Amino acid sequence: MPRTPTPHFIFNLPQDVIFDILSRLPTKSLIQFTCVCTSSPPLISHPSFTKLHLSSSAAADDHHLLIYYESTDYINQFYSFRSPITFQESISLQIPYKNLHGYLRIVGSNKGVICFFDTNYYSNIGTVILWNPSIKKFKKIDDPFYILDRFSHFVVGFGFVSRTCEFKIVVIVYYLDNSNTNSVLVYSLGTNSWKKKDDHIAPCYLMRGWSSNVVVNCFVNWLACKQAINGVSHEIMAFDLNDELFHVLELPKNIRPSYNQVCLAESSSLTLCAHYLELNGEKWDMWVMSDYGVANSWKKVCVISQPMLSIPPLLMKNDDEVLIVTNDGRLMLFDVIKNEMFDLNTCGLPPMFRAISYTASLALLHG
Repeated sequence: MPRTPTPHFIFNLPQDVIFDILSRLPTKSLIQFTCVCTSSPPLISHPSFTKLHLSSSAAADDHHLLIYYESTDYINQFYSFRSPITFQESISLQIPYKNLHGYLRIVGSNKGVICFFDTNYYSNIGTVILWNPSIKKFKKIDDPFYILDRFSHFVVGFGFVSRTCEFKIVVIVYYLDNSNTNSVLVYSLGTNSWKKKDDHIAPCYLMRGWSSNVVVNCFVNWLACKQAINGVSHEIMAFDLNDELFHVLELPKNIRPSYNQVCLAESSSLTLCAHYLELNGEKWDMWVMSDYGVANSWKKVCVISQPMLSIPPLLMKNDDEVLIVTNDGRLMLFDVIKNEMFDLNTCGLPPMFRAISYTASLALLHG
């Protein structure tokens, strides 16, 4: 007579205890668990459990670096997870989404979700897509732009609000007839809805053309201009995803104003890169704001003097290791102290490289 399978003892425990035990597991283990235990999927896919797991530190071991680049013939796009320590490829990714407008731009990544903007290469008008590669799910966000008219271009930001455990998208819409006015729209994944911030406008101007951002401490940060005129002094415009308010951060007081290019780089702290063309060559000054929002905490941590580097550094691993792309399209790790380059055996179209941090999660599992 066949034996009746005995339910695992864990499922005899109260649900809140089961949730607490499972929430301490990394995402990879939970996904494997669903494959071998038919009783677990309803528990793991429960919205309350997903929220609990997002707010826990269980995913601390699920860190990756997402590298994106394009082939030099402009035909192929590549996405891969890399080790955040060695930068060696661990997984090659395939996006299960066919773009509608012609070009997928990476907006950002937070808590296991990567945000894309599906847009025309030149117009910056398009559709927002959310993708969680850990669980192979994506979500197309309904466009709110039918309520707007005569717009010039959009700027998109994305992040996760730890306080309320929700994902948010912010869109700034600049207009054709008056570039100094704009509209601000905020989407919440929890409510699956957009709202227009009628009492707020963006205090700075972001140029037509893609404006990349970095997220630090729940603030989306863009390098912006005070006015819609090329050459006007730069500021950092930050949008607080918690309170949905804008802030303006100044550049370092001691920065030399003769830079010909300035940009933000991916890092755990707000990091600014300033490029200089000098008689003895070109260089990048790397600044870090150690205490976010405090102007006096800017510190120049290193200088990268490389004639083969006119493209902005991608990521600061620490104060003396920087991920860069050389002018001929090679991905390299540069040791500032030793003045040595380590080839990561990846080559592509130089301006199209992107590096962002990724931490696996169950987000979008039940959405």
